[in-house]
Amino acid sequence: MDAALDNPHYDPVEHLQILFGAPSNIERLSEVARRVYSHQKVLTTRIAANSQKICLNASETHEETKAETLAQLYARIGELRAQAYTTESKITTMTSHIISLDRTKSNLIYSITVLKRLQMLTTAYDQLGGLITTRNYAEMAQTLPAIQELMDYFKPFRSIPQVAVLNRQIGDIQVKITDQIFSDFETVLSGKGNVDPDLANSLADATAVLELLGDQNKTKLINWYCSSQLHEYRTIFRNSDEAGSLENMARRFSYFRRLLKQHSESNARYFDPSWHMAEELTNTFCNTTRDDIQSLLSENGGKDVNVKTLLQALQETLDFEQYLEKRFESVSDSRSSTDKSPEPKTSLKSAKAISMAFQPHLNIWIEYQDKQLSLKFAQFKAPPPPKQALDEQEPDPTVLPSSADLFIFYRQILAQTSKLSTRDPLVNLSKLFAKWLDTYCSQILRPTFPNKLSDKDDFKTLALIISTADYCTTTISQLEEKLQSTIDEDLKDQINFDNERGRFLDIVNLGIKRLVNTVESSLEMPWREMANTNWSRLESVGDQSSYVQELNRALQEETKTVLQYTTKKTYVRLVCDKIVESVAQSFLTQVVKCKPISEVASEQMLLDLYVVKSTLLKLPTLTEGADPTPSSLYTKHVSSSIGRVETILKVILTQPSPPEGLVQNYFYLIGDKSADNFRKILDLKGLSRSEQARFMELFHAHMKAHDNLVESSPILHSLRLTNQPISQSNGYGVLGMNGSGTSSRNVSGSFLSGSSSSRDLALTGGRNTPVNEAVSALAASLSPPSLHIPKFDKSFGLAKDQLEKGIEKITQEKPVNKLNENIRSFGRLFRRDTGNN
Repeated sequence: MDAALDNPHYDPVEHLQILFGAPSNIERLSEVARRVYSHQKVLTTRIAANSQKICLNASETHEETKAETLAQLYARIGELRAQAYTTESKITTMTSHIISLDRTKSNLIYSITVLKRLQMLTTAYDQLGGLITTRNYAEMAQTLPAIQELMDYFKPFRSIPQVAVLNRQIGDIQVKITDQIFSDFETVLSGKGNVDPDLANSLADATAVLELLGDQNKTKLINWYCSSQLHEYRTIFRNSDEAGSLENMARRFSYFRRLLKQHSESNARYFDPSWHMAEELTNTFCNTTRDDIQSLLSENGGKDVNVKTLLQALQETLDFEQYLEKRFESVSDSRSSTDKSPEPKTSLKSAKAISMAFQPHLNIWIEYQDKQLSLKFAQFKAPPPPKQALDEQEPDPTVLPSSADLFIFYRQILAQTSKLSTRDPLVNLSKLFAKWLDTYCSQILRPTFPNKLSDKDDFKTLALIISTADYCTTTISQLEEKLQSTIDEDLKDQINFDNERGRFLDIVNLGIKRLVNTVESSLEMPWREMANTNWSRLESVGDQSSYVQELNRALQEETKTVLQYTTKKTYVRLVCDKIVESVAQSFLTQVVKCKPISEVASEQMLLDLYVVKSTLLKLPTLTEGADPTPSSLYTKHVSSSIGRVETILKVILTQPSPPEGLVQNYFYLIGDKSADNFRKILDLKGLSRSEQARFMELFHAHMKAHDNLVESSPILHSLRLTNQPISQSNGYGVLGMNGSGTSSRNVSGSFLSGSSSSRDLALTGGRNTPVNEAVSALAASLSPPSLHIPKFDKSFGLAKDQLEKGIEKITQEKPVNKLNENIRSFGRLFRRDTGNN
């Protein structure tokens, strides 16, 4: 049975028939299965044990086999190495005779080659000696390269006496050739005696031979030729002689033109064209002339040099250099069309060499222009000639003629200087321009300002000054751009006229301020009437107050007069904006002076304010040919300026009872949590300190319910009800209102200031009321955030619509609501009793 089990083709059917041959044997199935499983487990255990044992035995056997195999491998390698040595020895023995023969053959061939080349060198040396005698430079130019190549070949053999002697002989003959060529050139070019035509014709080939003998010989011949050709020039035009002075620069250049022509017609054929002897001769002339000029100008630091002489000499030099550039540019073009060789062409190295000598001394030119400008300003300051009868019919000038004359003169100077240099002299010239621009601003424009605007001529004068300053501002920018485009790139940053532009813009500011002050002065009486009105006796709201009619009349008449002389549309808008701010500021000033203000009084003031606002909206339409409808931006600006005063009056309009209503209305309209600002409202309403205490308690109590309040509203932050020192952080001084809540410019400051690319329109105001100096000190401007004027364009005007867009950025508030419909009743306007006042 065990044998059957070991059979790889074991069939279990036979054993199953034995075990279960009868049906009754089926009952033994469980027992048989158990025994089979038990036997299987025993067999599995045995198999595992035997497998482990076999692995251990196999490992030990493998280690033993590996050591034995390695030893056999070493032995085999040793055998192969021994066989290789043996084979090599046999082969060497067999080929040793062949190698010896090959070496002998190579040495023999090398020896034959050396002997042949030595024979060639000896033959060439003998030929060269014969060529020297016959002066056959063409053949010599072909022989020399072969000799030089053979000499390079024999450099390792110079220790051999015969080779060393031959090398020395060849060196001597090369020196002889060089001396002979120089002698032939001197003979031919000196013109002494009869010159052999064949010798003259061979000089071009001689230059090729000389170039083969070394670059130092070529340079030596070029220097000799240039020096010999310019020897007479140096003799004639010595610095110590009259011919060498700056006055005779034209003679220098005429002499060289003749010399250059003579070279081209007679001597150029003696040189190889690749030497470009005309350029070499020109470079030497330019360098020599430059040294002479530097020597002339350095005497006494150039102080004795006449400016006109210097400029004439420099102009002649520039013309000559331009002639040279054109001449050699055409020659270079013709060469490039015929010569296809890749070698670089020799160009004119000293195209600007002569004019460079003038560069350090161009300060003389700048100083001369300074004197010329001084004389011109003396003419500007001189009184104008009496006006002829015919001239009275001519239109008035738009700018001062002196300003146009100044910039025309600037343009001429710049055109001349840019021809002389594009380096430091232009920087110095820009500084000179800046100096006299400042002088023009301070000594011509500012003194021309009329002390007061009392008649038509005063207005015309002021308008002329504003236009001139505007023209100068624009032209300065163009002058700056021209200088920057002319000067070298690395010096552009040194050209800057920001300060000069700012000074002329200050003139524009001052002129506009004078115009606005004229309107302000005409409104003094209406404002005085408003302040003298006894508002506490007003029982009901009536028609507009009496002062409003006079205020509107004076405002329209005086504004129309002012705008009549304001020709530029941008400045018309600016003047109107300034007037609006001044009126809003003055109205608020009178409101403060009229305290205590009752609810009826504040309602009447609101009515008056709306009437004044309607007049302000008409101001831009008062000019001739103006659009009958003001622009939306101007309307927004008026609403913004008046709206701040309106907001304060609306808070005052609130009834004090119940007190919570006033507090809540303050939070709604003002929107801040400043107790000081709230107390200002209480003071304007005329509440006593005890009454104010109750309101302040409610103010702090209700503040907690509002989480959207700012620290301090710009509407009231700058408002001062008592005499206090003017704070730098407050644009209004004692009494003022800054629409942005930030510091505004001082009244005496400029309206226009800023960088060269844009200007801030500081819309500051202010008026000087002669009635009451204290009120004048309290008055300050109602100023929204600064606007920006775009850069002037080429037509001497502001870029279209850019100023409008700049103003729009700061006037985004919605227009003030119309007068509340509940203002229905109208009453009389009472004045305060003079005795009580």
